[in-house]
Amino acid sequence: MAFFYAYQSWGVSRAGFGGDTAFFASRALTIISGALGGVAAWEAGRLRVGRIWALAPGRDRYRIAFECLRPVVLLVVVTDLVVLLALSVHFSATPRLDDLPVLLLLLIVQAAAIVVGFGAGSSLPRALAAPVVTISITLWLMIPATLVTPWVRYLNGLLTDGSSVVDTLAPHAIGAPMLLATAVICAVLLASAPLRSRLVRTALAACCLVAGALPAHAMVADAGYETPTVPRAGTQTCAEGKPRICVPSELADTLPRLRAAADTAIPNLAAAGVKPPRTLAYVSHQARVAPNTWRMHVERPMTDRRALRVVATALVPIRRYDACPSLPDDYPMPSSSPVSAWLSLAAGMPRRDVASAHSGAVLEWVEEVRAKDRATQLRWVDTQLRALRSCDPHVHEEARR
Repeated sequence: MAFFYAYQSWGVSRAGFGGDTAFFASRALTIISGALGGVAAWEAGRLRVGRIWALAPGRDRYRIAFECLRPVVLLVVVTDLVVLLALSVHFSATPRLDDLPVLLLLLIVQAAAIVVGFGAGSSLPRALAAPVVTISITLWLMIPATLVTPWVRYLNGLLTDGSSVVDTLAPHAIGAPMLLATAVICAVLLASAPLRSRLVRTALAACCLVAGALPAHAMVADAGYETPTVPRAGTQTCAEGKPRICVPSELADTLPRLRAAADTAIPNLAAAGVKPPRTLAYVSHQARVAPNTWRMHVERPMTDRRALRVVATALVPIRRYDACPSLPDDYPMPSSSPVSAWLSLAAGMPRRDVASAHSGAVLEWVEEVRAKDRATQLRWVDTQLRALRSCDPHVHEEARR
């Protein structure tokens, strides 16, 4: 099952980025937590059938539980290592130090599933406990991502997005599920503590669970559908020149093609009246950049045609889907396609290449604009760019004229 989910990453471009390895390994191995919990419940059922807990054993009960779970722990270790190794080979990168919180979250979620399964197997018949635990944990992992309420998905430990070459997962996006899973482990341990009063054990377990759930919820209560991230710092490789071109170090091999594209596109854009940038940079959309910096979006495979398009359209702002929360959900936001097409043509891209990325109606509109004088074209471009940065419907309406 883990290999099946790991195989889903085979279609992702290989950027030589360890964050991809950690993310896809975490997803594949977190999803099987329900099965691990079911196996743990089955193993615990052996002790229940043998009435071990009703006896007066000479060994500590936690040591007995660990020895019973030793095959499950060995299964987890082998599965985790094999999947990590396979994905490291696939992405040509091992997880980085920055990815350790993701892997730690994975281990804590797996541990919580095993502990919950063992607790259920110690209390219920194993023929019932094993499927109930497997199904319940799997549903807890799968369903939250489908809910309208976005914050629930950040509590189960199944990451919906990972770090990228320009962004790192925000600490609270990892800390919240880690805290809740730890609280679950502690609650099960307290519920099985060697205390005579079942009421006291239940109360302690409930208090522990609440003490973990409330702050975990508070950490992600304001999170939206996009996983919270923070800009990744200190990983840029730059090619000096005019303009200066900077990309994450994992994409440093794309710099020669980007430089060649910039040497073609920037002079053509300047001749069309567009002020040339000082820097072309592929950075997080949350990162602050110096004035007159154009933000690129670079990905592999980087061909000469793609490099030219990346440079030509770097002036176009990247808008998040939730950038204008004050507008209705069905509000028609302005498209970046017209101004992207104009910039691509002005940069010297062949019309057939531009036509492959834009509709006929957009190209017809852009050709009408390009037939006008340069000042009129530049005013149109400025209007389109302002509309993409604005949440004002009046500005949007002006751009559609």
